[in-house]
Amino acid sequence: MKSSNQKFAILFIILFSYSCAQVVAPSGGEKDITPPTIMDAQPPIGQLNFNEHSFTLEFDEFIKLKSLNKQLLISPPLKYDLDARVKGKSLKAEFDDTLKENTTYVINFGSAIVDITEQNPLVDFKYVFSTGKTIDSLSLSGHVMDAFELKRQEEFNVQLYRNSTFDSLPMNSLPDYVAKTDKEGNFSITNIRPGNYVLFALKDGNSNYLFDRPDEELSLIHISEP
Repeated sequence: MKSSNQKFAILFIILFSYSCAQVVAPSGGEKDITPPTIMDAQPPIGQLNFNEHSFTLEFDEFIKLKSLNKQLLISPPLKYDLDARVKGKSLKAEFDDTLKENTTYVINFGSAIVDITEQNPLVDFKYVFSTGKTIDSLSLSGHVMDAFELKRQEEFNVQLYRNSTFDSLPMNSLPDYVAKTDKEGNFSITNIRPGNYVLFALKDGNSNYLFDRPDEELSLIHISEP
């Protein structure tokens, strides 16, 4: 009997130890569907009398940039590319351009800022500042449509020039404001200064905001302030 009890005790210990050693995968919780949240911006969004050559954004989670070259849109356009770099939860953007005086700048990141886990995008985020004493607040929206087939046009630049005559603006000059049409052909330009403008819709083949290639398409609309 003693020998039998010992065998049972040994068997029980072996089975107990085996059951305790089972590895169970963690459930992980619900899937993250929340985009990154901005915790701080330096200089602040909406900064007046802006005279810096960079700005920094801090987020509540680790981020990365996705298709920045395709998503980024700056109005008025800069001559040189924006240098945007991510480190952990922060994004620092630097530019080499000499900024225009008394001008409101809108840097639209589109959907390029995403978290690193699920790549949830911070959609249509804009960093806005002014080199003057006010933030311009007028806006213009609409859609671009093909005049022959009446189809709405995607990926067109809508370029606004502070000028009342056609001249050769789209061939030789960068626009004062710019937006891009979405899949439905819709566009919206914000933070516009009051004045008279010429408006062009350009299918820009080389991303330089100029009508300088035979395969590019161009249309013209004239608008005036009320």
